[in-house]
Amino acid sequence: MPPVLHIWRIMTKKRPSIGGQALIEGVFMRAPEGAAAAVRRADGTIVAKNMNYLVPAKRTGILSKPIFRGAISLIDTMKMGFSALNWSAEAAETSEASEEGKESEGKKTAKIGMWLANIGAVALAMLLFAWLPLRLASWIVSGLGNVSGGMEQFYIHIVAGTFRIFAFVLYIMAISLMPDIRRVFMYHGSEHQVIHAWEDGSDDLAHDAAKESPLHARCGTSFLMYVMIVTILCYTIIDSLVYLATGVSPAAHWRVLYHLPLIPLVMGISYEVLKTADKHLDSSAFARGLSKPGLWLQRLTTKPATPEMLEVAETAAKMALGFDLPANVEIAEEKTG
Repeated sequence: MPPVLHIWRIMTKKRPSIGGQALIEGVFMRAPEGAAAAVRRADGTIVAKNMNYLVPAKRTGILSKPIFRGAISLIDTMKMGFSALNWSAEAAETSEASEEGKESEGKKTAKIGMWLANIGAVALAMLLFAWLPLRLASWIVSGLGNVSGGMEQFYIHIVAGTFRIFAFVLYIMAISLMPDIRRVFMYHGSEHQVIHAWEDGSDDLAHDAAKESPLHARCGTSFLMYVMIVTILCYTIIDSLVYLATGVSPAAHWRVLYHLPLIPLVMGISYEVLKTADKHLDSSAFARGLSKPGLWLQRLTTKPATPEMLEVAETAAKMALGFDLPANVEIAEEKTG
């Protein structure tokens, strides 16, 4: 174990926190001072990459304060996650030509296609999870008859929020039928299982992770559930204020327009709820109850991992923490950005 981590454990009696995400045939892990990704290639070998250069500098001032830190942390996490995901897509399909530094036209076209797919996905998400729920909710609530302005906004967001959650669950269930996505969900489970083993004090992470749960309270899926719930509360208040100021219930497209700049606020509040609930899981029944919806949703986005997947997750975790890796793990060339 690196001396710094050894001293840390002696002084605090607590291991540094780690987190991560599933990749294509691999896992990305982040520790307080490091980050790394590991992928298993088709030939069975594991390739790992040090991604410490992605770890942002420690935030100070207002950006380190509650609410603000959550929005900034999510942006940092997304940037690191996209970078790791792009690398895993290349590493998992590396051919002899690419190992020699040659990139085919097919791969260049694939990258362009990936960017176009991401843009299309964002546009579709805006339609399905922003405008359409609000439009349908406004139509349904208007059919209820005389409803006061403030309560009308509340009903609209309750209906819209329920629609979002229902649509998201159906979407996850649909894509989980795809074999490749199921493997990503298994790698998602491997990430959580290895984190549990690390938090339980294990030094043989891959072995001990096999008996751990693929669910974890501090997960991005749980965060999304909090976001969908906090959205209902925040946007109800905002839209009620707009109604009081204008005397008119805003149309769906106007709601989307002024809701978008408020997304960092929603993310920041959701982040604080997630962190607070995770911190008090052992001591508070309320915190455990608060975590239940997210853990339930994780049953759709995580699956128990195979021993081979756990080995990949262990490799990423140990590299992020600064441990030495076995000689059979290939170390990818490091970059500075």
